[in-house]
Amino acid sequence: MKLQEYKRKRNFQKTPEPRAEAGKTSSHLYVIQKHAASHLHYDFRLALNGVLKSWAVPKGPSLNPDDKRLAVHVEDHPLDYGAFEGIIPQGQYGGGTVMLWDRGAWVPDGDPEKQYEKGHLRFELKGQRLRGNWSLIRMGGRASAQGKNWLLVKEKDDSANASHSLTEQYTTSVVTRRSMEEIAAQADSGKARRKNSPQKIHEREKPLKPIAAASTLPLAKKAPFPDSFKPQLAVLSEDVPTGEEWIHEVKYDGYRLLAFIHQGRVRLLTRNELDWTHRFPSIASALEKLPVRDAILDGEIVVQKKDGTTDFQALQNALRHGKKTDLTYYLFDLPYCDGEDLKQVPLIERKKLLKHLLESAGKGLNATLRYSDHIEGEGAAVIKNACHYALEGILSKRVESAYQERRSGDWLKIKCGHRQEFVLGGYTKPKGSRKNFGSLLLGTYNAKGELTYAGHVGTGFDHALLETLFTALYKRRQQQSPFNNLEDKLRREVTWTKPDLVAEIQFAGWTNDGLLRHPTFEGLREDKKAREVILERPAETPDNPPASSRPSRKTNRSEEIAGVTLTHPDRVLYPEQGITKKDLCLYYEQVAKVMLPHLKGRPLSLVRCPRGEGQACFFQKHFTDSAPDSIRGIEISEKNTAGTYILVDDVKGLISLVQLGVLEFHPWPCAEQNIERPDRLIFDLDPSPEIKMAELVQAALHVRDRLKEAGLISFVKTTGGKGLHVVAPVQPTVEWDDFKKFAGLIANDIVRKYPGNYIATMSKAQRAGKIFIDYFRNGRGATSIASYSSRSRPGATVSTPLDWKELTPQLKPELFTVRSVPARLTKKGDAWRDFFNVRQRITESLLRDSLHPFRERKEKNHAAARI
Repeated sequence: MKLQEYKRKRNFQKTPEPRAEAGKTSSHLYVIQKHAASHLHYDFRLALNGVLKSWAVPKGPSLNPDDKRLAVHVEDHPLDYGAFEGIIPQGQYGGGTVMLWDRGAWVPDGDPEKQYEKGHLRFELKGQRLRGNWSLIRMGGRASAQGKNWLLVKEKDDSANASHSLTEQYTTSVVTRRSMEEIAAQADSGKARRKNSPQKIHEREKPLKPIAAASTLPLAKKAPFPDSFKPQLAVLSEDVPTGEEWIHEVKYDGYRLLAFIHQGRVRLLTRNELDWTHRFPSIASALEKLPVRDAILDGEIVVQKKDGTTDFQALQNALRHGKKTDLTYYLFDLPYCDGEDLKQVPLIERKKLLKHLLESAGKGLNATLRYSDHIEGEGAAVIKNACHYALEGILSKRVESAYQERRSGDWLKIKCGHRQEFVLGGYTKPKGSRKNFGSLLLGTYNAKGELTYAGHVGTGFDHALLETLFTALYKRRQQQSPFNNLEDKLRREVTWTKPDLVAEIQFAGWTNDGLLRHPTFEGLREDKKAREVILERPAETPDNPPASSRPSRKTNRSEEIAGVTLTHPDRVLYPEQGITKKDLCLYYEQVAKVMLPHLKGRPLSLVRCPRGEGQACFFQKHFTDSAPDSIRGIEISEKNTAGTYILVDDVKGLISLVQLGVLEFHPWPCAEQNIERPDRLIFDLDPSPEIKMAELVQAALHVRDRLKEAGLISFVKTTGGKGLHVVAPVQPTVEWDDFKKFAGLIANDIVRKYPGNYIATMSKAQRAGKIFIDYFRNGRGATSIASYSSRSRPGATVSTPLDWKELTPQLKPELFTVRSVPARLTKKGDAWRDFFNVRQRITESLLRDSLHPFRERKEKNHAAARI
C-alpha cells in the first residue's frame, strides 16, 4: 500500500527502475539523486518505515542556513531506489538521466514518525557530501500546495558554509564518478544497466586477484567498515631515534590523504575530512584497480620532480589551474583491509600487507600508486642523506607500534630545515616594480587562542601567484588587526585580513625577538584549518637522548609563572595541539579566579602525567614530603589508618602542581572544615558509546527536574569527556551515609520512570544503549573532576560549566579546550557565577523519604526548605 502510487506511475517492462517492494523498516539510508527530467532537480530521499520518503528540490541543497530551498513532496520510493543510477526512457514517468549525487545515513533528532506527521523533520546527515544538521519543514497557508511544499534548511553548525556551492563543486556520481553526460552516453551506446541494486552498482567488471589474508596477521580483529576514521599524526622531534626498534621513511612534501575503498567505491579525504576525490580522479581510478573490496589506506599525494624530490608548489599549481600533472600517491599504511581492523597489528606487518597489495595490482599502477619504503635502524645516516638530497625530512616510526587515530610519539617527524604552516593576517603595500602586495604578515595561535605575530614573508611568489593571493586577501579585508602583539609603526602600513588562510613557509630559523629569519612562501594549505596552526616545538623523547653533535635543547631552560619556577617549560604535554607545560600553566593562571573557589580548602586527588597526555600517568591522593611549599596537607581518617591529603589555597599552589605534571584535579565534595558533611550533590551522566547528544541532554534535564521537585537548584557542566555532570550546591548538614542514600533516591527514581533509558548500578554488562546515572560520587572519599580542570586525554579538553540554555543536541563538549575556554570566559564570563550564592539544604523530611524510597510519595513537594 505504501508504494501503490509509485507502482501506478511506472511500467516496469520499459523502465529500469526498481520494482515496488518495501524494505526493512530499520534502514537509515539517505540519498540524493540528480535528475534531468523535464526540469533538472535533485531528489532528496530519507528511509522511513521501509520506504524512501522523497522530495524534489529544484535548486538542490545549500549549506547556507539562510537559504530555504523548496522541496516538493512526491510519492514514496522503494529502498532499492537508493542504488539506482541510469536512464529512465523518454515517454516514461520522470524520463531522463539519474545520477547518484550523494549517499549515506541520516540520524533523526527525536521521533521521526511524529515529526513527519507534524511537518517538521530534524536530522543529522552523514553523507559523502552532505554532513551536519538539517530540517525539512512543511509550509502552511497558500504556499502549502495541499501539504506537498516543504522547505529544506541547513542548520547553523560547523558544516554550514554561506559561500560554498555544493551543486557547482560536485558534478559527478558518488558511486561511478560519471558526469550526467557520461551516464547518458553510456546508455546511448547500449551499456546502461537495465537492473540496478546496491550490490550490482558496486560490482567490478573483473574479478579481484587474491592477496594475503589480512585475518592471518597478529592482533587483526574482525570489524565492519568504520563510519569515520582519523589519521595518525606525528610529533615534531629535533633528534632521530636510534635502535633497531625504529624504521625511517621519507617525509613527502604534498597533501596527506586517507583513501577509503568501500564495496569497490573510492573516496579520498583530507585530515579534516574534506572530500577531495573529485580533485584527484587519476588517483581514485588507480585505487579502484587494487585487488581489495574494502580498505583504508594512508599516504601522501605529491608531484615528483625528475631528481626524485617532491614539489609542493607544483602540486598547488596543478590543483589551482587544473593543469594535467602526473600525480603520485605514496602509500605508507593500511589500518583496515577486507573486514579486518588492523590498527593493533604491528606497523611492520601492516606495511608488508600493503606492499603485497600494491604488487598484486600489477605494474600498470606503479607510476600512480607507490609503496613508501623504509629503512630499519640507522636513523642518523638516514636523516643525513635526506638533508643532503634536499628532502623535507624523515618520519621515524616504532616497528611494533599500533595505528592510533591521534598524534602519537610512536611517530616522529624530523625536518632538515625549518618549515611549518602559518596563518595569514594582513599584507603590506607593494614597492618598486612589485604589484598587488609587498609582503604577507604571518602568525600562529597561542594557548590563549590569540594570533601571535611571527614575521612577514615577501619572497616565493611568481606573478600569477601574486594576483591569485591578492584576490583572495582583498576579499578578506577587515578594520582590526587579528594579531595580539604588533608595534604601532607596523600597524599603520598594513591592510588587515580575516585570518583564515594558511600558508606553508620555509625559513632559516628564529631571531632573538621570536621572528622568522629569511622566510620563503611555499604555497597555501587548503587541508588545514587556521585555528589548528600553532608554533611547532620539538617534543622531548626520553628514550632518545640528543645527539652529541647537537646543542642542548632549549627545553631545559626554566621560566617563572605566578611565582613558580617551571622546569622544561617547552615540554609538550598535549602533542596533538602542541600545548606545552608553559601553555598549560598560563591557562590555569587565566582561569584561577573562577576555578579556585571549587578547589580551595578541599581534599584533592590528582592525575599526574609528567611526560604529557598519552604517556605514563598515575593517580595521586596523598601528600608527600617532597611536595612544594605552596601546597599543604590535611590528615583524614581512612578505614584502618589516616592519610594526608593535598590542599590548594591559591594560584601559586595550582601552578606548582601543574609544574609537577598534574593534568587533572579531582576535589572531594566537601570542605576541610566539614570533612564528614558534604556540600555538593553530584550526578555523573556516563553514556554508552552509541548514545547521541540529544539523549544525554535529555538525561541532564531529567536530573535537573527531579532535583527541582525536591526543591534543589542545580547546575550543569561538561566532564571533559563524553559525559555531563549535574551539580547541586547544599549546606553541609547531612553526613555521608545519608547523603549518598538521598543521591541514590534521586537516581533510582529517574531509572524507575525511564527504565529503558537509564541505569543506576555499576554493572557494565547492563549499560548497553543506556546512560549510567552515577550517584556514587557522593560517597566518602569519592571525587569528581573539578570545574575548569584539563583532562589527560587527546584534545586537551576541559570540564566546562555551562548555562542550562547552552544544553542542546548541538552541544559539542570536545570544543571546550585549554585553548578555547579562556576566550569563552572573556566573552561570556563564568556560567556558574551564581553557584556560590545558592543557599539550600537537604531537610530531614527529604532524608526520611530517601530511607524509604519505595513508599508512595506525594507529587507536590513540601519537604525542602531554603535558608
